[in-house]
Amino acid sequence: MELCTKKRPPEEERRVKANAREYNEKFQYASNCIKTSKYNMVTFLPINLFEQFQEVANTYFLFLLILQLIPQISSLSWFTTIVPLVLVLTITAVKDATDDYFRHKSDNQVNNRQSQVLISGKLQQEQWMNVRVGDIIKLENNQFVAADLLLLSSSEPHGLCYIETAELGRSESNRMEEPIQR
Repeated sequence: MELCTKKRPPEEERRVKANAREYNEKFQYASNCIKTSKYNMVTFLPINLFEQFQEVANTYFLFLLILQLIPQISSLSWFTTIVPLVLVLTITAVKDATDDYFRHKSDNQVNNRQSQVLISGKLQQEQWMNVRVGDIIKLENNQFVAADLLLLSSSEPHGLCYIETAELGRSESNRMEEPIQR
């Protein structure tokens, strides 16, 4: 399985041949793997703490804690500052970890959805993350699409195709239905 984080060189122009995986692979186009999660097991703690200390309030309380560790400056115990700071950081980290866990699950679900791809003249089931630039895909009514597509044909009268863009930004507020005529 390819990782979604694989870096690609910037594209200047695109040359694509339909249904020619070998030809299109030499251009190293981006994969169709979706990654909306921010963290992994290794990067969670450092990135999350860095993001949390971008907040002025958290930085302020950290500065107060450092000052309270110097007995000549502070008459208060360091305990009065570290408990609320650690509590806020922990609650925020748990919330961020939970959100990211659900992003990982959602990414995995989308990446593993099945589609019908024309490969070597035959329609084959393929996971969305394995769909490549130039692949010909057969879609059916109300089928989910996790890629940018060029519509070649439609079974609707006058070649109409209705696209619901509810998945854009993963928000229901973005929900639209657009007719596209070929």
